[in-house]
Amino acid sequence: MPRIAPPSFSILFAAGLLLSPLACRGDTPADGETSTETGDGDGDPGTTELGDGDGDPGDGDGDGDPPPAAYEVGFDVTDLTPTDAELAEGFYLGGYGLYTERGAAEGIHDRVYVRTMAIGYGPEDGGIFAVVDTVGMGNQWTRAIRAEAASMTGLSETQIIVGSTHSHAAPDLQGLWGGVPEGYRARIITDIATSMATAWSERVPADLEVASTTADNRNRRGWDFTDDGLFVLQARNLEGGALLGAMVAFAAHPVVLGSDNLLMSRDFCGYAVDNLEAQLEAPVLFFNGVQGDVSPKVPEGMYADDFERAQAYGDHVAARTMLALEAVEPVGVDMFRGYADFDLSVTNQTFLFAAQAGILDYDFTSRGDTTLVTTQTAYFRFGSEIQLVAFPGESLTRNGLPIKEAMTAPHQVVLGLSGDALGYFVPSDEWNTGLNDNYEESISVGMDAADTTRDVMLDLIGQDPG
Repeated sequence: MPRIAPPSFSILFAAGLLLSPLACRGDTPADGETSTETGDGDGDPGTTELGDGDGDPGDGDGDGDPPPAAYEVGFDVTDLTPTDAELAEGFYLGGYGLYTERGAAEGIHDRVYVRTMAIGYGPEDGGIFAVVDTVGMGNQWTRAIRAEAASMTGLSETQIIVGSTHSHAAPDLQGLWGGVPEGYRARIITDIATSMATAWSERVPADLEVASTTADNRNRRGWDFTDDGLFVLQARNLEGGALLGAMVAFAAHPVVLGSDNLLMSRDFCGYAVDNLEAQLEAPVLFFNGVQGDVSPKVPEGMYADDFERAQAYGDHVAARTMLALEAVEPVGVDMFRGYADFDLSVTNQTFLFAAQAGILDYDFTSRGDTTLVTTQTAYFRFGSEIQLVAFPGESLTRNGLPIKEAMTAPHQVVLGLSGDALGYFVPSDEWNTGLNDNYEESISVGMDAADTTRDVMLDLIGQDPG
């Protein structure tokens, strides 16, 4: 299938003017579109790969060996902060305004990272979960990262998940707001893949423990409910019980820092992680959840600036996490995983024009008069306690909650902006109903994206015999 044609300079300039729907309004973030991984191209839900946990007595690799007695877990934290020279090349933060309208980043308030957790189930099975401090990543980025990490580890790309925290004060790895220099791009693609390989290679036998609670957030489309669930998974070294690290997932847009901020920051996510790492003395990953229409609910108080407000909210999330950790339960040693790639129709004219202009770090394909993006999802069950799915963008509450409700485990997780960052996923029965002035619809690939993606995930969950 042919790719969209490259731009002329005049088209590039015009696209910058037409990207106005991508501007954030108040606490409303602007996001990108598009995807990764190749599908089967037939428009069907795509291919599915199943892992272990299917009820067979073996460990899933076909050699008849018994299942493992324990998980093997490793962590890595790698600094991705740009150098002064890279900043000077023209470096943009993502999330607010027209293309380059916000202006280039002026400095660094706090550093940005990739944090990785590798969970092995036997010598070859398992998954790698990495999250990058960025507003989102285009599919050109995620394809390159997953391919390089697979090459380094010998794992399948279907076992590798890379997500974004979605901070609107972090680097623009989508190209929507000005992007980052090519040298920085090449450097951190390798750094992210290396972080994944390091976590995988440094695995040690470990126990997993899980807990869930809630934290404060709010729905910006007027619903009186949202997904306020907070999930935490931690790993302890089987030998001695030392804490190896933890993963947290919670839904809220990292938009406490506004569009006037030009200093790089991880927003509230960074403060939450720093707080938890100081208390736990171990690495902590923070994934956003079903956050498409979810905003922070900063505690009441007097704050000197938005950084103090971001810290207050991050501290709230950290406090709720620590409270949850007082009641962890062990995770049984059993795993099942599934994978599907599938196509979404791209009908958003702004996205199509921006793609033609070459602004985006995304690839679309065309089939006749239809423009498509191929994306993917991965599903994991750990023991009977955890069900987890990677969502390739920003799911609205009413699209994400049915996915969690289909899970029977006591701890359900949707990792938002993981695998891809394809903008908002709005349920078709909520499409253009006037909620939030239809802002999320303007930053969606199309009306069918949410329903299609939800149904693919429900099918994967249904294939799990556990």
